[in-house]
Amino acid sequence: MKVTLLGTGTSQPDPERVQSGVLIETSGKKILFDVGSGVLHRLVQANIDIAEIEDIFISHFHIDHCSDFLTLCQTLWLMGYKKTLNLYGPPTMKEWSRGIYDVAFQYMREKLLVKQTILEENDALYLDDVIISTCPTTHGSQQSRAFKIEHEGKSVVFTSDTAPCPEVVELAKGTNLLIHECNWLDGKHPTGVHTSPSELMSIVEKTEPKKVVLVHMWPEVINAQKEVLSIVKMRTDAEVFIGEDLMHFTL
Repeated sequence: MKVTLLGTGTSQPDPERVQSGVLIETSGKKILFDVGSGVLHRLVQANIDIAEIEDIFISHFHIDHCSDFLTLCQTLWLMGYKKTLNLYGPPTMKEWSRGIYDVAFQYMREKLLVKQTILEENDALYLDDVIISTCPTTHGSQQSRAFKIEHEGKSVVFTSDTAPCPEVVELAKGTNLLIHECNWLDGKHPTGVHTSPSELMSIVEKTEPKKVVLVHMWPEVINAQKEVLSIVKMRTDAEVFIGEDLMHFTL
């Protein structure tokens, strides 16, 4: 299983980082998780044949996690894509898709066949030999999902946006690779929205992953990355990395 970080940034502009996106590749599947602005460009840079993507999971419908979806769809249509594109997301996907296809971009309705599947709070799906489990995250008022991807005895957990929450901790216990957001530095912030380094330190201590990668980082976190890494690594033997666009891991 190959894991490629496509976008490790946020809505704050960063010349080195685009918005949220992770690609999982197995021998038979290419599965995309989140498709924020810039993700299509990163797929091209990574020499990915986007016509081989049949499954897209969107964690929630903040712009920085879904804004390249239509860009990708139009590109697939113009390439002559004839397969069904499977789209998975929380229940708010229904309202979001109506805004896209019934109001803003009606011409796209007939260009590409998209099958939508609602992800409930604790779903498990089987895509051939890949198992994808979900849980809710704590992200303000948003219905959002974290994902655990399992293949041939290895697992990856991608939290997308979340404050510390027990459901994500349970999902991530013992995973080979934990891709966890670290949106801001320690300090006073709104509660129940994002994760700070000290909070992530506690999460890593509880989940005991083998590797941890920080994503969804505001520029202030990246500028203080040595300090951030030292905090997150304080109570773990896991390898801890600051995520970078196009960084990849093979499990």
